[in-house]
Amino acid sequence: MKRIHIISIILFLFPPISLGQSIFLKNFSLNKVDTATFPPSNSVSHTSVNGSSIYIGTGNGLAKSIDGGRNWFSFKTEAAFAYSGIFAIATYGDTVWTAMGYEKDVNGSSVQTGGGYSISFDAGSTWQHIEQAMDQRADSVISYCPPGYPCVNDSISILPVIVPEQNVTFDISLTSGSVWIASWASSLRKSTDNGQTWQRILLPLDNMNSISPIDTLYSFAPNDTNRQKRIFYKFDPRLNNNLLAFSVYAVSPDTIWCGTADGVNRSTDGGTSWIKMNHQNQVAPILGNWVISIKEQRFSGINRLWTTNWRAQDNREEFGVSYSDDFGQSWINCLHGVRAYGFAFKDSIAYIATEDGIYRTNDGGKNFIRISDLADHSSHQYIYSAKVYSVDVIGDSVYIGTNEGFARTIDNSENQFGQNWIIYRTFETVGTSTETYAYPNPFAPSTTLPSADAYVRIHYGKKSDNSNSTGSRNVTIEIFDFGMNRVRTLLNNATRPDNLELDELWDGRDEKGNVVANGVYFYMVKIDNDEPAYGKILVLQ
Repeated sequence: MKRIHIISIILFLFPPISLGQSIFLKNFSLNKVDTATFPPSNSVSHTSVNGSSIYIGTGNGLAKSIDGGRNWFSFKTEAAFAYSGIFAIATYGDTVWTAMGYEKDVNGSSVQTGGGYSISFDAGSTWQHIEQAMDQRADSVISYCPPGYPCVNDSISILPVIVPEQNVTFDISLTSGSVWIASWASSLRKSTDNGQTWQRILLPLDNMNSISPIDTLYSFAPNDTNRQKRIFYKFDPRLNNNLLAFSVYAVSPDTIWCGTADGVNRSTDGGTSWIKMNHQNQVAPILGNWVISIKEQRFSGINRLWTTNWRAQDNREEFGVSYSDDFGQSWINCLHGVRAYGFAFKDSIAYIATEDGIYRTNDGGKNFIRISDLADHSSHQYIYSAKVYSVDVIGDSVYIGTNEGFARTIDNSENQFGQNWIIYRTFETVGTSTETYAYPNPFAPSTTLPSADAYVRIHYGKKSDNSNSTGSRNVTIEIFDFGMNRVRTLLNNATRPDNLELDELWDGRDEKGNVVANGVYFYMVKIDNDEPAYGKILVLQ
């Protein structure tokens, strides 16, 4: 069987996280962001809703809003947040858990590394930090003998995970009294004392479809005719994709679902016994074995379990999403070929965050609406990236996280889904001053079709003479090369509201549509009859 490629790091070997969350951490650097108003970063990879509160994980740390995204409070300055990379968020009542991570150079390669957990028990008012879940070096043998089961397997050999490298926690699920974490190297774990100690959960090995304490997990050597010395199976994530955990969803203290690089696993006895379901062992299976997100939709007496599926090891697997209405016995597959990240639900409506935009279905995937271009017509803000990394719902409001900002739309009988957006973006305020700046700077235009990553945003402020305000202003923006030859007229007396700070986007092309050469370019922003403001852009392929 073809396996995920294996690389060597530090004290053990693990497959690289080629499809991991490092792609979420892209972030534009702004130095004077008012984090009491704006999100801490325009790269939003995670969202978690608890009542009317929204928590977002960004490329610059965790933030919270209690007014639907209009104002934000950043927790970056909290001592408990040692790292700004947020890889997972979970809420339960006033309890908030976040998993952190960072990129570490190991022998010239960048390795994702677990940075521990920040926990709040009072909805973010105070925080504490605990270290990444790891083992002691001697933790290589455990007993698979929970109360109520016969002690058949008392000496299971298991690889201790003793370093944080490749040990990032990608998902967290909370129930009353329990914390479940899905981590890459250290697999699935459970804590009943808020992370002070962790119980290692045994999932089926790749050659198993289930596991239970009453199973015989040992054999004997061929020459051991008297069967005096048991040889126990070795639980080693270096050799078993199903021990590489990526997602966890605790329906209740008893019913737990865990997604790995080899399928989706279900337990109905609190994590003691498991059944594995993947693309190879069912008649109506999931699309792909790499299950990066699991969530349950409840409506009209139906408990529907959704999974996002990525191709892991078998060329017959597909990207897409799957759902089951019969507790995982069979699956319905949707969005074939689409890389999806997560779900949110409003009764019978499912919203799916994907690399191709945000999808909506109200009929179990028979029909979809897809939104990939987001426009906030009131503020002239736009999100051009099709990639949507997270989605959540409060009432009729649908919130999404992208690498260009956080956005909200209304979905009800009076408002068509995705027709109007409010976009919340981070920027350095300039007010009514004549200052202007461009970001990202330098930037690289696309030599093929313009994409979200190939735009530079020219930011400017409000009209300087508010005493003569008419509610709007006429804006002209021109681009010049180093010799002050006009390259492009971006705006020519365009009408813009005068009470907002705005961005205008340049794709690095001249008037004829050709990509400009590398070098320094200047731009001029002229508002009505005010003195023009100037800025500089470095184009660097």
